[in-house]
Amino acid sequence: MSNDKPMKNLSAPADVLELVKQLRTQQEALREQLRLEQTTLQTLARRLWLQQEHERAKLSRELHDGVGQLLTGLKTQLGQAAKTNNELESLYHTASAAVESIRSLSRLMHPTVLTDLGIAAAISWLNRQMLQPAGVACETELDIPSNIDMDLQIFLFRIIQEAMVNTVKHARAQRFSIYLMYASDSLRLDMLDNGKGFVVGKETEGLGLQSMRDRCEAFGAHFTISSSPGNGCQISISLPYQYKEMPMASDLL
Repeated sequence: MSNDKPMKNLSAPADVLELVKQLRTQQEALREQLRLEQTTLQTLARRLWLQQEHERAKLSRELHDGVGQLLTGLKTQLGQAAKTNNELESLYHTASAAVESIRSLSRLMHPTVLTDLGIAAAISWLNRQMLQPAGVACETELDIPSNIDMDLQIFLFRIIQEAMVNTVKHARAQRFSIYLMYASDSLRLDMLDNGKGFVVGKETEGLGLQSMRDRCEAFGAHFTISSSPGNGCQISISLPYQYKEMPMASDLL
């Protein structure tokens, strides 16, 4: 004789409804657990990106204050010596180029224009540093609060910087457009170029696009890319953002 317990009779409507209720409760609990785990992963990823920015700022200062100052001193000495020794003139120009290279690298690693003047000025600076030397015209349309969170400004700066790098290196474009808007409690960034385009797919994405995807995921932003051969490329990013307007000084009196 079998010792198995007989299955509970679920023919009664009340039993079936109770089982469905239990399954739904378990399903909701699993969904909530998954949501919490995703939130935790996003938080950890965001902390990692911000820690990287902190390290970049530290290295930028060390480059500027350490190597940069040493090269500046060497440049000054060579400049003085070159006045009486023409053979040192080429070394003076080499030192001058090295100083400018260190300064440019330091600013790219941690642009003080971003922290001092904000994202709009930083985008203009990126244009002068990256697009103009490559002969790429830049069109910008910005309609965002001037005092959004600095973490978010750094996020936008890095995304735009990476997109410009891709355009200069791969797109063969003559024009690059940036549209950054705030509306309906969200920020939207659209970047377009008129370059050669490509077939969108994981196998065609380099480290630049993957870095943008990862950064967007860390900040809870939605990332989309559209392109096809001969039709340029468009990258669109949107993320929720609750902007709290700063009070006027007169309101505090």
